[in-house]
Amino acid sequence: MKYSKHVDYLIASVIYMATHKRWWARTPTNLGKELSLDAGKLRLLFEGFPGIFRKSPRPSGNGEHYYSLQARYAQRTDYTAKEEKIDIPPLDTDKTRLIYDFILKSADDERTRVRTWTGNGIAVTAAVISAIAAIITTYLRSAH
Repeated sequence: MKYSKHVDYLIASVIYMATHKRWWARTPTNLGKELSLDAGKLRLLFEGFPGIFRKSPRPSGNGEHYYSLQARYAQRTDYTAKEEKIDIPPLDTDKTRLIYDFILKSADDERTRVRTWTGNGIAVTAAVISAIAAIITTYLRSAH
């Protein structure tokens, strides 16, 4: 998955999951309802960026898995209680900003890579066309 194609959903999900005081993990359906986002797209996003989002080992009552931020889940202090019984405090501003900046930098890197490849492709194509034109011109001059 590309950060640049999903930056809007990534930022909305990360900010919500990092700062919400009650919900440290949500199903795609519930998060989609709360943020007015497409649940199917959220599900793909959570599955596509496992370095950012953690999938619960057990599904919810409706069969959907819960997803949380890896960074927030790492802050848990109770390792004995069932996952749904633990409370994990929101991420501090610096940690949230780190994830936010990482997403924006990754998206920018992808866009830069595309622009570079496009520019290089145009330059190579122009060079090939120029070389072909020079060869044809030389051939036509020598034929006369």
